[in-house]
Amino acid sequence: MIILALVWLIQDFFQVFVTRIILVPEIFLLAALYMLVSGPLHPRRVAGWMWYVFCGGVLWDLRWAAVPGMSGLLNVAALVAVYWIWDRTPAGGRSTALFAAVAGTVHLLSGAALYLAWPLPVQAAMRIFAIQQLLMIPALAILCAVYAFKASKAHV
Repeated sequence: MIILALVWLIQDFFQVFVTRIILVPEIFLLAALYMLVSGPLHPRRVAGWMWYVFCGGVLWDLRWAAVPGMSGLLNVAALVAVYWIWDRTPAGGRSTALFAAVAGTVHLLSGAALYLAWPLPVQAAMRIFAIQQLLMIPALAILCAVYAFKASKAHV
């Protein structure tokens, strides 16, 4: 959990420097999804992650957004969707490619929901949204590499 708090702070730090240009990718959400899928899927552990991503999202909204709670609810919905998919996938199918597909899709949908709530002209909002999604790729690639390394060590 300390790692996710640091990731949240790093995301906030980046946002401070690029606030007038772009929105940083949801690194906090991607890291939380990685933490969820890289460990056991016990209901108590998943519930803890749900509270953690909700609080992180609400703090983000209070710091940056106009609608407090929106990111928190989006984060929880994303975590629940990934948990649902991951829990129903047989252990042999829980691959790096599946993680990349699920986390990338969740990030895209989360960004799209926030895009629809932005009070910006359509062209400016679309440009910011596209840049945010493109910047997500390196963060997702790093998490996928870590997941692949961890999976190879676990002989899954």
